Amino acid sequence: MTTGLINRNDNLSEISKKTRELRRKEIRKEFEKWENVTGSMRPKKSGCNWSFVFDPSGRLCYYWSLIVSIAFLYNFWSIIYRCAFQEINEKTVASWFALDYFADFIYILDIAVNFRTGYLDEGVLQTDSVKLRQHYMNCTIFYIDCLCLLPLDFLYLSIGFKSILRCFRLVKIYRFWTFLDRTERHTNYPNIFRTLSLLHYILAIFHWNACLSHIIHMKDGFGSRDWFTRSKNKDCEGVTCDYLQ
Repeated sequence: MTTGLINRNDNLSEISKKTRELRRKEIRKEFEKWENVTGSMRPKKSGCNWSFVFDPSGRLCYYWSLIVSIAFLYNFWSIIYRCAFQEINEKTVASWFALDYFADFIYILDIAVNFRTGYLDEGVLQTDSVKLRQHYMNCTIFYIDCLCLLPLDFLYLSIGFKSILRCFRLVKIYRFWTFLDRTERHTNYPNIFRTLSLLHYILAIFHWNACLSHIIHMKDGFGSRDWFTRSKNKDCEGVTCDYLQ
């Protein structure tokens, strides 16, 4: 009798195992059917869909604004200097061309980055591509960025290599100010940063004053004004002496 009960239990366990396996197969088939139905209803995404969006308050945007600020500072210091002392253009034309168009390339990339930079709308970060594009193109900043890249360089063919034609690159100063403001608010040493910024402003004023003074006296002729005469020291000649004078 005991042997019969054991055999009966074994048979029941085998039947229950088979039942569970069949049930699992049925459930798996139902899930596969459901996935096929829902998968066909989903919109197909192309492989070229680029959904990466920059966080305007993130580190990537901050470091990128640093790169754009360096490109602006290059234009800010070099354009007026080359305009005042045009003899340096003749000696290193290829180098100036390479640096100029590398800075322009950064400006172009900045426009592409702005197209993919999110913005806050009622406290919500917007990441939709269409909204980002419309928001950027409806802002004044978009037209300022386009003005920065005005291709006046084609006039080189008619009037020669004049760095003054790149003056619209200086409109990018708003990016430099934004970078300074953000750095000052987040740095652990705000006083040191303000001191360095003030020192830069002072040096920039001296630099532009020296270059503009040289331009004025090149037009009027050296010695035509009592408050400025060219140095007669033969040991001090060239661009460096004219600049420091």
